[in-house]
Amino acid sequence: MVLKKKRSLLLLAVLAALGSVTARADVLVSGNAAGFGTGVIGTYNFTQNSFVGSFLPEGAPPGNNGRGLALTLNEFFYTELTGGFGPTDGIRVAPYNGGAGGADIGFFANPIPGTGIQDLAFGAAGLYALVGYPSMTPRVFLLNPSTGQIIGPPGGITLQGTDPGTDGFTVLPDGTFIANLGDAENVYQHFDANGNPIGGTFSVPFAGASTGVDIAPDGLSLYFSTDFNSITHTDLNGVFIDKINTQGELFEDLAVQQPFSPPPPGTPEPGTYALFASGLEAIAWARRRRKA
Repeated sequence: MVLKKKRSLLLLAVLAALGSVTARADVLVSGNAAGFGTGVIGTYNFTQNSFVGSFLPEGAPPGNNGRGLALTLNEFFYTELTGGFGPTDGIRVAPYNGGAGGADIGFFANPIPGTGIQDLAFGAAGLYALVGYPSMTPRVFLLNPSTGQIIGPPGGITLQGTDPGTDGFTVLPDGTFIANLGDAENVYQHFDANGNPIGGTFSVPFAGASTGVDIAPDGLSLYFSTDFNSITHTDLNGVFIDKINTQGELFEDLAVQQPFSPPPPGTPEPGTYALFASGLEAIAWARRRRKA
């Protein structure tokens, strides 16, 4: 009986240790600067509150303005506004390289030429681009992350009630969206997969401005770029969890590193990406079951 009790206590200790390791899994968050030609892409270990690395992206020549950003295990996807506030030529792809970046390895066309692509995000179905700056109500386009081909509605999905300056956007595991309501606005709205508002708005706590948002790798919380110099972590309803300062780096958009590796641009859609999509769908199902 005593031996069984000791084994049970040992098992509980092991499970507790594993749970602790899981809870402390490192979360890497990148931000790209609205630096008008000098804006780097920097990466931070949010879990350890430490700087990882940075690089000046090839698409940031003098006068450009960093805007959208998404990050996988092996690639950065980013956009720039030409001349600071002009249109985006397209979506650029650079290697992650441990946060050190590198020269571009791919380029995707702008879904609406002549407009700005103000944000990027990864979801279960592919790469999402928020397009329309500075004059259109933002539209969401779903793209193949390997080829840049549009695989969602040809005309995109309009986020109803948002402003042309909307610059904070991400997609949740269930295919719905989170976006702010205007340029640097710290008020966010949840949207369904057709772009219609769901429920009320919420404000990012302890923040005067927010220019980006992304979902945590496990799909259970959100990270926001706040006041151009910090990263705020909340639950899915905007309730405060934690915050770190970005050590003097100023940035516009934000991207949490997502746990998958799409192939280099220009290659066919891989089966591994389909497996990743299945994994995110499983996470979404688990969340819905937990709420039931």
